[in-house]
Amino acid sequence: MENQPLTEDNLLLETERLILRRLQPEDAPGLLALYAQPQVTEFTDIPLMKEEAEARRWIEGLDALQRTRQGLRWGVFDRESGDLIGTVGFHHWDQTRRRAEVSYDLSPRWWGQGYMREALQAVLQFGFERLNLHRIEALVDPRDTRSQNLLYGLGFQMEGVLRDHDFLKGRFQDGMVFALLATEWRSI
Repeated sequence: MENQPLTEDNLLLETERLILRRLQPEDAPGLLALYAQPQVTEFTDIPLMKEEAEARRWIEGLDALQRTRQGLRWGVFDRESGDLIGTVGFHHWDQTRRRAEVSYDLSPRWWGQGYMREALQAVLQFGFERLNLHRIEALVDPRDTRSQNLLYGLGFQMEGVLRDHDFLKGRFQDGMVFALLATEWRSI
């Protein structure tokens, strides 16, 4: 998969309750609904969206990342309703060093029910087994205890804190570095 084209077919991931697929222009209304919620973007650099055109531009940007093999992002869809409930994906994808950073977001309505854990398990498996990654990192705001607990539960280790790492929403923020290695993933 490292040098194979990334197509709709080989990017489709399915779990018991979820379908993860590439976002399409027709998903813009659902993406707008997701990113119009302050709780979803609170710990991210994603601005609150107010118009569908912003969501369409975001989807176009994701397509460019995928074409240049710098990142991948899936829409997370509830299998039963078909609703877009979140996104998950890799950025800072470095094929030479075999590492990437994972990030994710989920509509608050779906919090605390194991949906993001289920989505991340599928994406981590894809990263380690199909992209041949050796290391997957996550950068987490220290106030985001939900993400910290999720990552610990998936076997990630917290490696340190990058002080004043990001300037987001008008202030500097620390970033907690979490990582999971392929050897650790296989032993879980």
